[in-house]
Amino acid sequence: MKKVLCGLALIASGVLVSACQTDDFKFTKSGSAIYTIPAKSGHKTGLLSNYMVNPDCSSGKTPDFKVVTTPANGTIDLWRGSVSPSFRQGHPQQKCNSHKVAAVGAFYTSRSGFVGTDNVVVSSKAPGSDVYSYITVHIDVTK
Repeated sequence: MKKVLCGLALIASGVLVSACQTDDFKFTKSGSAIYTIPAKSGHKTGLLSNYMVNPDCSSGKTPDFKVVTTPANGTIDLWRGSVSPSFRQGHPQQKCNSHKVAAVGAFYTSRSGFVGTDNVVVSSKAPGSDVYSYITVHIDVTK
């Protein structure tokens, strides 16, 4: 049986998170996560990336990824590409950190001149799973 690990990484801080919650009762609920990310006004800022890594360090299936709540003072651009995983020291798949794997993610850009806090909620779901991960990101925008 092939095992797959899923990671939701915050690009700005390199922290791996895993959290699950949904308002749709036909899907599993099991928590949520909230993070704060700094951004410069009018500049594109990486918020999140989501990927799955097989035990042999190859890419797993790319998770579904969507914006649930759009920011009031900026835009979100979803992307597909590849990233290097960031498993912590001592993790069994730390060896995979030097490989590139398929990923999806989000960038934030505030409207020009906006300074303050903006918020976005994104969700992801592993292929074949009924569990959605919901992440709320507070974006502290400065000049």
